[in-house]
Amino acid sequence: MFSSMLLAVLALAVPNLLNASPIKRDDGDFLNPTLGGGSFLDKSAGLGEPLNVIISAKSSPEVLTLDGFLQYAQTIGFDTECLGLHIGNPQTANLGDGRGDVNETEVLRESFGIPGVGTCLESATGGNHFRVFPQAGTGALFLAVSKEEDASEQHNIIPDGYNIGRDLLVANAVGEHTGFDGKKFKFNTYDTVVTNLTGLLAPGADGINHGIAQDGVIKLLTVTLK
Repeated sequence: MFSSMLLAVLALAVPNLLNASPIKRDDGDFLNPTLGGGSFLDKSAGLGEPLNVIISAKSSPEVLTLDGFLQYAQTIGFDTECLGLHIGNPQTANLGDGRGDVNETEVLRESFGIPGVGTCLESATGGNHFRVFPQAGTGALFLAVSKEEDASEQHNIIPDGYNIGRDLLVANAVGEHTGFDGKKFKFNTYDTVVTNLTGLLAPGADGINHGIAQDGVIKLLTVTLK
């Protein structure tokens, strides 16, 4: 009798085991840094700048690579720094991914539609720029975006520059844009949608570099390579 009952239980259980879905890692947009001891502020001169734009981990995988993101950034009006030169120390961020404070991977600047040398104009006259911090485990990219003064003002952030810089980047990014990939000699088309996130970053100027208030809104961008 016992053996008959055991066979009956196995007959019911085995199909369910065979059809069970495989265990997958968290497939969210990003990991909330504060859950792992991190912050939505990077670190600069004892204060911080808001990580006010996030490129979702749900974006096309190609976009989340170093080269792939640069291709996307160039399509929406940004490029590497003038002549590859960076002045000043790198900023750091703790994204709660177990690595602690890590340096920015790059700084990209507004190119004014002039490939290669447009960022030299931004360095001289001021404009929009952002720092990139990839999150380990998810692949999401956290951006510290701001609009800055010209070189004569030591590239300080303009009044309301965190909100303005963020909104300018998003305005350039949202929708469908096509750019040329010089490495692969082909055109890439990207479709970008935005979601506003609130309640993650406290609004105001407390702890913010330059004492410039920001509204606490984080823009989540999901980028699809078509």
